[in-house]
This record gives sequence, structure tokens and C-alpha cells, in this order.
Amino acid sequence: MSDLRERLMRIAEYHSPEWAARLNEVGGPGVGGTEPSYRPHFVQQADTEDEYIKMALETSVPQTWEEAAWCYVYGQFRACILLCATVLELALKYELYRRDQSTSFTLGPIIDKCGKIGVLLESLVGKAKSVNIRRNDVIHANIQTDRPESLLYHTGEEHEIEQIEDLSRNISSNGWLTGDGETISISFVGDRVSYSRVHAFRQAARASLLDVREILRFLYPVERDSQESR
Repeated sequence: MSDLRERLMRIAEYHSPEWAARLNEVGGPGVGGTEPSYRPHFVQQADTEDEYIKMALETSVPQTWEEAAWCYVYGQFRACILLCATVLELALKYELYRRDQSTSFTLGPIIDKCGKIGVLLESLVGKAKSVNIRRNDVIHANIQTDRPESLLYHTGEEHEIEQIEDLSRNISSNGWLTGDGETISISFVGDRVSYSRVHAFRQAARASLLDVREILRFLYPVERDSQESR
């Protein structure tokens, strides 16, 4: 148990600088960052089945957003992509329920309907569709079957490559090369050797997170929330 705890502490120490940087990217741990100030808050009391559904959707939007944001911070990028699509579907289903509109079980038709009836601006419909495309790439193994070189050689726009200037932190006490779960890429150009860390799906996760945040801010402006609470 103590060995396992020590190992976890070493992993945390290794990754803490990048965790802090990504936490800063999403806006910090407080309200507006991992805890969104932009969220639905209209149903104060549920007396009917319809109101219970709306309240459950309201509650799920910020909870799932927090999970998605922390997945990004901790480098669980594929999980972040999937959860971002989940947040989007929760929010859009909620908006359809609020308007007494029928809803679909799948995100694609939900996005199309929200664009058609004016729930989302045309520009936001495009962002929503991008979130769904990234989600489908991950959950349906589209990348592996359509463009495997993206994962095998990290050539796709989904990923991010970071050059390593100091490799000493990646050398373990017994001499092994370690990245604590990362992919360390080694390139040979002539007599030179260069090293880099591969953050698979980081760019895709960040794009989905920012797209969903923009949609939530449009649907639930902070100004409206503050006015209604007065």
C-alpha cells in the first residue's frame, strides 16, 4: 500500500506542471472554470413528471461539464471528448423539453432540430456538429478504421506534439525511459536525436471543451441567471 501511494505521488509530481497549465486553460477550479456559472437554473420545484425530467437534465449539465473539464486537466482526453458530447446532448435535450418539442435519442438529429427551430445560432450549430464528429471518431473507432496513420504516427490534427528539451525527468532510477503513461517519440535526423511527448487527442479534447463552453454560455448567459435570481 505504501509503495503504491509513493508511486502515485511520483506520478502526480511528474504531471503537476501540465495539470496546472491545463487547469488554467479551462479557467481554474472555481466558478466559471471547472464549475460553470453558465448553466440552466429554471425549475425550482418538481411536481410533475415533466418537471422532474427538466430538473434532472438541469442538474446533469453542470455535473457532467465538471467531469469533462477535470478529464481534460488530468489528460484523459478521449474521456473528455465523450463527456463534452454528453454535456451538449443534455443541454440541447433540455432546451427541447423546455419548448415542448419532441426529442431524438441521438445527438446528430438533436443538433439539426435545435438549429431548425432557432435554439442555436447557425455558427453554434457548426460547433455542435464538430463536437459530435469528434465524439463519433472516438466512440465508433472512426480514426482507427478511416485514418489509422493518425494514431500510429500521430499525424492527425487531433493530437499535440511537445518537444522535450530536458529528458532527465523521463529517466527512471533504474535507467528506463518513462513517461508515466505518455507516449515518448524518438526521432533520428542524421546524427541528431530529438525527443517529444505525444499528447494523443489533446487538441480534439480542447476544441470540444471550448465549443461546448461557448454553446452553454449562449444558452445560459450569466447576466440572465443573475437577474432571475434577484
